[in-house]
Amino acid sequence: MNRYEQLYAGFVAVFVTFVVLTNTVGVKLFTAFGTVLPVSIIWFPLTFLITDIVSEMYGARRARFLVIMGFCMSLLLLAFSLIGIRLPVAEFYPLQEDYTNIFGPIWRLLFGSMAAYLLAQLIDVRLFHFWKKLTKGKHLWLRNNASTMISQFIDTFTVNMIFLYKNTTVFTGDFGDLMNIILAVYVLKVVIAAFDTPLCYLGVWFVERATGVKGEDIS
Repeated sequence: MNRYEQLYAGFVAVFVTFVVLTNTVGVKLFTAFGTVLPVSIIWFPLTFLITDIVSEMYGARRARFLVIMGFCMSLLLLAFSLIGIRLPVAEFYPLQEDYTNIFGPIWRLLFGSMAAYLLAQLIDVRLFHFWKKLTKGKHLWLRNNASTMISQFIDTFTVNMIFLYKNTTVFTGDFGDLMNIILAVYVLKVVIAAFDTPLCYLGVWFVERATGVKGEDIS
């Protein structure tokens, strides 16, 4: 395997890890600046950074493969979590309830998260290459930010509407309250996306330097 393929394998590994973390460690909620946020806000926006670097350096087909692989591994996580929960408990194991609370999926959240993820990431890849073609391979900052900001809104809106709208078990606010939550989370994601632009340039530069392949030659 040459350096170009090795780096792609590395991107896939990190991307899938971030996606799986989102559906496990990332479900915890915390408060920052008066806003309730999921822990996954720390790393999930970086999945769009990885998608953009892969789109630039490996093309749309491999970027879509990256997204679909993350989705499939989430399904695998779900399947083995359910198996683990349903296996007979050893009589001296005291943590079954905690185990179930951590790994037992909240179906509406899981469905919303996975649907939003798949939709937003595939749209991100399509928009990235739309602007790359439109600008004839120039202005990486434009396609990086424009594709990410639009897809992040789709992700944020979709997951919160599916999980929270008229779900009185976990959310008792009205539609206006829900829109405020969506807006607050989206604004934070946009800020993170703006800061990752230099990282996108750095990632593309690193792959180009390490492999000798130029991003502008990839369609």
